[in-house]
Amino acid sequence: MNSIEQIAENFKSKNIGLFFNEALSSRSSFKIGGKAALLIEPADADALAFALSEIKKNAIPCFVLGGGTNVLFDDLGFDGIVVSTKRLSDISIVGTDGKTIIRAAAGASMAALVSFAERESLTGLEEFAGLPGTVGGAVYMNARCFEKEISNVAATIQWLEPAPQDGAFALREAAFAPSDWAYKKSPFTGTGRIVVSAQFVLQKGNAEECAKRGAAFIQARKDKGHYKAPCAGSVFKNNHAFGRPTGKIIDELGLKGEKRGGAQIAPFHGNIIINAGGASSADVRALIDLCKSAAQEKFGFKLEEEIVVV
Repeated sequence: MNSIEQIAENFKSKNIGLFFNEALSSRSSFKIGGKAALLIEPADADALAFALSEIKKNAIPCFVLGGGTNVLFDDLGFDGIVVSTKRLSDISIVGTDGKTIIRAAAGASMAALVSFAERESLTGLEEFAGLPGTVGGAVYMNARCFEKEISNVAATIQWLEPAPQDGAFALREAAFAPSDWAYKKSPFTGTGRIVVSAQFVLQKGNAEECAKRGAAFIQARKDKGHYKAPCAGSVFKNNHAFGRPTGKIIDELGLKGEKRGGAQIAPFHGNIIINAGGASSADVRALIDLCKSAAQEKFGFKLEEEIVVV
């Protein structure tokens, strides 16, 4: 079994960027986290497949990172390899057959995808305007914005999947199948599959109207305070069986504004925890635990995290 340093030597000839002892706080919208022993940035799908196969073969701990907007890294860092999809960022029109199909690589930002669609006078993605993070992350968690899910416009997904026999990652592709998707869940959630790209079916529209609708959704996010302080957006999923949004539940518990160290349950939104200054991962986890225990005790509700704790 090779060490991280030995594996890194194999990466140097494969169009893979290498970052040793990389500060994960700089890669997270929370601005929290220690260092990764190694962070890599493959430049294409082949390099990504090679890197993932080498990591798995050598049993090195691995975390695949998109935009870092839904992640809480530990202050102790990550003693393994973080694989960033940042360089997989191509966006293009790949087909028109009555409908226009856009292909976006996993590391492309959602902001770039929405802007591309607006410039091409294509409608269907405006609800995702202002959504931080990447296409891969949005697909992985079936992002939902203003009652619209990414699966509502998905056409075909490409991903890398490890072979059972040797762990080598191979490229797979499949058309969207409604039965594979649900609220904040996709065929990739909690699996070893890694999203490489996605195709979206959009409709012809008016560029000015698309931009206007997108701007309205961005303003709605601003009004909710999504950009006021470092955070990871909604901390908990909504559960429709509870009869009201999780943010409302936390409001009713009287927890808005509650602090632990440098972390705070946002005074402007109960389902957002912010880094109010110098917050540690332990501070954030303490507030998560507080919300979960209070909701369970008062209402009998079991809150489920939306953010990924690494």
